[in-house]
Amino acid sequence: MILIIIKLILVALCGLFWKLGGQAGFSKGFRRYGCAGLLLINTILMRHWIGILSFPLNFAAHAVGYGKNSKLTVWLKNKYLVRFVCGLLYGCSDIFILWGNWWLLGFHIGILSLGVTLAGNQKFQLKDREEAFIGVLRGLCPILS
Repeated sequence: MILIIIKLILVALCGLFWKLGGQAGFSKGFRRYGCAGLLLINTILMRHWIGILSFPLNFAAHAVGYGKNSKLTVWLKNKYLVRFVCGLLYGCSDIFILWGNWWLLGFHIGILSLGVTLAGNQKFQLKDREEAFIGVLRGLCPILS
């Protein structure tokens, strides 16, 4: 029971760190290091040691920006495609955390890519809470696995 509560706290912190990493005045390190670190803590709690290999992948995936001035946005020129690609990267970076649980990895990649894409839609945005939504999605499957 304690482990479940800790994991739920990690999910909430992942949402908070993702939101802080996307706000002006805060460091992007909250998103890059903070969320990746929370997923690393979960991996250690699960004693799933191969999952430690996901930390550099998570850091690299979180470093890819999807804002107006990001290189990926300039290159692809479509904000929805950019967000979809970022969601794919976020999901695929958890391959070692979800190692052997392939159906959950596929579900995680699908939910993340669609969720990050939807969060970019102006009609979906929840009064600037879309960043926290992405963060919660980001941490949900690996932490609750």
